[in-house]
Amino acid sequence: MIRLFAEMTRCPATKSHVSISIVLFMIATFSGCAGETSLSDFGDKSEGVDVSPLSAMQAAINSGNWRAADEYSDAVLIAHSHDPKVIAQVARVAHENQRPEAAVGLLVDAAHAGSLADERAVYQAVMGLISIGRIFEGIDLLSEAVTQHPDQDETRRWLFDFLVIFERHTEAIPHGRTLVRNRKFDVELLMEVSNTEKRDLENDSLDQMVERNPSDKRPLIGKAKNLFDQGKMTETESVLLEILEASPKFLPAQLLLGRTLADLGRYEDLPAWFEATSVMNGCETEWTYWAVLGDWARHEGELLEAARAYWEATQRNADVGLVWAKLASTLRQLPEFALKKLPVEDAVQAIEAAQQRANQLSQATQAKKRFDRAGRDSRVEAANVATTLSRLGRPWEAEAWAAIAMGFPVSPDEPDVDVEAVRQEIVKSLRRDTPWQVTKQHPELICDLGHLPKPKRRSDDSQSRVASAPPIAVASIAPTLVNEAAERGLQFFGRTRDDLDQPGIPIYAELGCGGGAIDFDLDGWCDLYLSAAGGTPPHRDSAPNAMWRNQDGRFVDVGIQTRTNDTGFGQGVAVGDLNEDGFPDLLVLNYGENTVYINNGDGTFSDATAKVFPDRLSRWSSSGAIADIDGDGLSDVVVLNYCAGLDPVTDSCVDEEKGIHKSCAPIYFAAEADSLFHNRGDGTFVDVTQDWGFEPTMLGRGLGVVVSSLDRQPGLDIFVANDMSNNHYYSHASAGLPRLMESAISRGLATDDRSNPQASMGIATADMDRDGDLDIYITNFEDEYNTFHQQNGNGFWLDRTLQQNLSEAAFPMVGFGTEAVDFDNDGLLELVVANGHVDFPVSESESEYLQPMQVYYQTTGERFALFRTHDAGGYLSGKHSGRALWTVDADRNGKTDLVVTHQTEPVALLINQTQTDHHQITFRLIGRSVARDAIGAIVEIEQDGHQRIGVVSAGDGYLCSNERLVRFGLGKNKMPVTAKITWPDGSEQAIDTIKVDREWTVVQGQGPFF
Repeated sequence: MIRLFAEMTRCPATKSHVSISIVLFMIATFSGCAGETSLSDFGDKSEGVDVSPLSAMQAAINSGNWRAADEYSDAVLIAHSHDPKVIAQVARVAHENQRPEAAVGLLVDAAHAGSLADERAVYQAVMGLISIGRIFEGIDLLSEAVTQHPDQDETRRWLFDFLVIFERHTEAIPHGRTLVRNRKFDVELLMEVSNTEKRDLENDSLDQMVERNPSDKRPLIGKAKNLFDQGKMTETESVLLEILEASPKFLPAQLLLGRTLADLGRYEDLPAWFEATSVMNGCETEWTYWAVLGDWARHEGELLEAARAYWEATQRNADVGLVWAKLASTLRQLPEFALKKLPVEDAVQAIEAAQQRANQLSQATQAKKRFDRAGRDSRVEAANVATTLSRLGRPWEAEAWAAIAMGFPVSPDEPDVDVEAVRQEIVKSLRRDTPWQVTKQHPELICDLGHLPKPKRRSDDSQSRVASAPPIAVASIAPTLVNEAAERGLQFFGRTRDDLDQPGIPIYAELGCGGGAIDFDLDGWCDLYLSAAGGTPPHRDSAPNAMWRNQDGRFVDVGIQTRTNDTGFGQGVAVGDLNEDGFPDLLVLNYGENTVYINNGDGTFSDATAKVFPDRLSRWSSSGAIADIDGDGLSDVVVLNYCAGLDPVTDSCVDEEKGIHKSCAPIYFAAEADSLFHNRGDGTFVDVTQDWGFEPTMLGRGLGVVVSSLDRQPGLDIFVANDMSNNHYYSHASAGLPRLMESAISRGLATDDRSNPQASMGIATADMDRDGDLDIYITNFEDEYNTFHQQNGNGFWLDRTLQQNLSEAAFPMVGFGTEAVDFDNDGLLELVVANGHVDFPVSESESEYLQPMQVYYQTTGERFALFRTHDAGGYLSGKHSGRALWTVDADRNGKTDLVVTHQTEPVALLINQTQTDHHQITFRLIGRSVARDAIGAIVEIEQDGHQRIGVVSAGDGYLCSNERLVRFGLGKNKMPVTAKITWPDGSEQAIDTIKVDREWTVVQGQGPFF
């Protein structure tokens, strides 16, 4: 948010420096002070000029007789039509006689009379235009002045700032770059000169412009962009239409309308938009125009046209990460014959170069965000921005950031960095003729896709080529979820510390504690393992974890008997068969050393940590997964890590304005690399993180993980949700080799659809749109919507959050655990989210710490809507500090129940008591030639002509492990089901008709048994 200069007590007409902050201040305040100071300062007194009308007018002014002075105005203007000072003096007379339009017109004439050479005269004319609501004429005047006098850096800065304020970035960028080259920059200019992301300017000043000149709605563009950034697309469209009704050729509004329609999936409205923009000057010079055409073509399945459009967008602005990401994704989806049409020697190189560019731009964006969050005065973060920009081939901008960094004082709280060395390394590459963007070693910038077909106009009734699901006839029934933890004997409170009811919760205590479903005694009744914390990382001084045995639906604490009472600072839990003996084992993730418990098969466990993790690493681990990554029949271990070191335990952040300690943002601390451990088959594991390529270009702070066959291609995939940085997606680089490739950007999963990294935490994976592939839902922080990534076939996903109506309800929430669950077994999946803030509020303006659980259902309009839960009674109507959430059928009645952990209340066991006459069928898979857990196996069922899919997964999202079942709700259809199982090694197994309302166990290669 721009900080307005509240300390300014007079109009800023006398200020020599203008920034966006001051410009907005002037817009907001100029009309109020125009009669007091600004116009009374215009021009000289013209004393000593021996011209009768002028002398008479001056005498009247000196006596305060403004009406008399006005009588001489016309004569003075005729005699001195080329004297800017005299014209300005007449403007003062017009103002004092309450003729503001005439006064401002004369100020403009005065500026022109001086050939726009006097910056102060230009400034006064622009401020006058602002005062009467004609701000766009002021922008035109500034542009004319800069064109005639390119050396006027101050005027150029005013122009740059005004253009940025009104979302005219394409026009603003060249001026910003010139100022940087001329070394006329400050932090604010550097933050905006390449900003294509979220708008962070206040809009009250612009709204006041509309009040002064109601016929000009163009200043509302700031409000529209803010609404767009918040995902409030309906409101965005309404504001844009209001602007365009008055100014149909206002290009920024038309471009933003195109993005809004595309994001909403309203492609049927784009033909009219295309007609409106195609006749406007300058639309083809805008990257936004081409990006919308690319989205449109991609929606229609015209991938070559989409690739051409996205490439055209990169030619207009090479600094927009979302366009490079979409280009990489589109190129990767092209079939073999289409790849041959690419006019480049190496199509694969073009794809990788585009993906790398998107990745580097994301790094630069995140570096600037860290600098901003650090108070905009951090040497370390400013130097980091300089380094990332240098890698992008933008040396002028990089040098400016390095110079800014040198001006900041050394802070004892930051690591030492040799800023001078960083700057000198950049300066070595600079010459007077060095371009702003260097293309050497950047093949993506010289790749030519101009021979691909341009997007063509499409008809209003064009249809998407994306596979669609059968229509929804009846919306789901609101679930009845009753917390029966106490009644069923489950009394456990795994919290991170005791004082969670007051502000200043340290970051290490924010994540909460997790758990998992584990039938450790193989009696068919799924047990629970719950983690606890409360001590000080990395010590083992926390409350003990506990194993809860399920005895016919009631739970008994058997932690001591099973020897699983780990006392580390507990975070997540992963369940899986590490030694392939048929009994599930435990991986306990801690802030400190992790713990591995091997199931002895007799109701006890043995601590095998030393064998699995021989290096005894002490890190902040969050979530994990146990799955056979390399396909050798033995389960490997995936461990996610969060922030590095112990600084999160010892350091705190201070809100200087409020004078209190507060929670630090994750990006305040360095990220810790994730780890991958290979099962040797002898009970020991080896770290293969580097050998197998489990290393992204940019480290993340991992919180959620899912391992499964996400793209239905050979080999398991690993999806990692990272906090405030790009998510990661790993798949096998080639068949038969345990080598992974990270490709989240080109697959559409690294960020949201605007290339914004989010504070991602929970993950739900399922075929939510019933089209035969897996979709991914990710929970995020407040002021970020939870993201619905719809798979578009063959392992590529599109952000369809807005089209699915999933943005606005999630925007004020902090989402943690999430799952896709069919509570009423009608065949339609619901999305359930555990919400809760990370820190206790210190004022009423801040979000509440306790927040309601949310359950979204699919409507007959094939979009999601939020169930009303505030009047449901019990748990759903309350507010909680929700954290981990996982699925279990605790009472074995064929309905999915939930377990939820919290920060300020005991664990909840939500028993599904939804009353329906619907049917279901459940599968439990056991591998033989593959790992016993059969992670990645795909179950496809067919009933009465309708087909559905489900997969076996590990990790299951945030700090948790689900009960390893594949359940299908069937609605009222009780006809028998046929099934096909594709095992992780690619072998297929057909199953003839089997009855519904059963839980079937299928051992690979054998018939199912009940």
